[in-house]
Order: sequence, then structure tokens, then C-alpha cells
Amino acid sequence: MGLWVKICGITRPEDAWVVERAGANALGLIFSKSSPRFVTPDQAKDICDAVSSAVEKVAVLVHPDWKDIRRILDRVPVDTIQWHGGPLDDEGLRRLSEFERPWIYALRWSGEEPLTVPPHASRLLVEGRSDQGIGGTGVPWDYRRLSTVPSPLPLILSGGLSPETVEQVLEMFRKGALAGVDVASGVEKAPGQKDPSRIMDFVQRVREWEKRS
Repeated sequence: MGLWVKICGITRPEDAWVVERAGANALGLIFSKSSPRFVTPDQAKDICDAVSSAVEKVAVLVHPDWKDIRRILDRVPVDTIQWHGGPLDDEGLRRLSEFERPWIYALRWSGEEPLTVPPHASRLLVEGRSDQGIGGTGVPWDYRRLSTVPSPLPLILSGGLSPETVEQVLEMFRKGALAGVDVASGVEKAPGQKDPSRIMDFVQRVREWEKRS
């Protein structure tokens, strides 16, 4: 199986259609109001309806407002949860399990600590720690350091990727070390506005790298 490619921060159905046409595996829907890529449940449902079941729909969640999350998941046909809300206590883990969806644990990594994950997460997404905020900052970081650290779960690389850099970054990892890549701002015209040509280019470059590796 090839690298899992996720285009995150989709805000329009037409961009979701491009994601599928490009051959990406997943799209990300951000439900944090502090993000320029925020979507409402109604917007998210329209986006999901624009693509087939072959595209994995990922709900990106930051705040542990469990009632609000339940309303989102009842309304939007997402397949997977991506948790950006930091460490989870026993209550948080219990709540996530009640949603009956696999979930990705997103870790803002300083480059120093080991890669630790809570119980029951299915994948680990690692992004560089940035003062500019959580996700979608477009800031490159020390990917090479990550390539030397064992991951307890299938590893997804995020943060600062673009069509221009993704092949070079992938070269830093030994074959099989990465399960996937995640991009948001690197394929945009402006925050929240995807560039179809950059989405196509990003996915194509990942697939070309896979053929060579």
C-alpha cells in the first residue's frame, strides 16, 4: 500500500472534488473556530457529499467540547477523528471511544521528547511545534530528526510540506518509516482557499517519489 496522502483544511465542495481527482486518500475538515479553515457542520456535510466513499473524511478536532463533537459527528459523515487537543485523560479517552471511529493522535513535537501516544489511537500525526498556532502554519521544521525516532504507530508527517519540498523531505526517511503525509497551506492560494493545480502537483510528486523508492 502506498503513502496515505491527506489534503487538510478543505472549505469548499469543489476543492474536495479536486482532492479525489488528484488521487489523494483523504481530506481534512477543521472544526476549530480559531482556524481560517474552519467549517460548520453543514458546510462539512456538503464537502463530504461532493466525493465518493473512496476518500477518507477526517474531522480535525481541537477542543474537548464533547456535546459539540457529538453534534458534528451526528451531522457529518466523517470516517476518522484527528485529535489536536493535546493529552487526553481517562475521561477524554472514554469519550473518544464512544464515537466509534478510528482516531489519529496529532502531536506538536519539539524534537526532543520521545513519540508517545495515548491508548487506542490508530495513527500518529507529527507536526513541528510553532508559535504561529496549531496546524496549517506552513512552517518547515527538523524533519530529519523525526526520521531517527521510532514511532509506536503508523506515522503521518505534517507541517511545512509543499509540492516543492515534499520529495526532498520524503528522502530523509527510510523506506516504510512513514505511513502518510498531510498538507494544508502548502497547496493554497490563501488561507482556506485551495489551489487545484498545487493539490494535483503535490499528490503527483508523492506518487512519483513512491515509484522511485
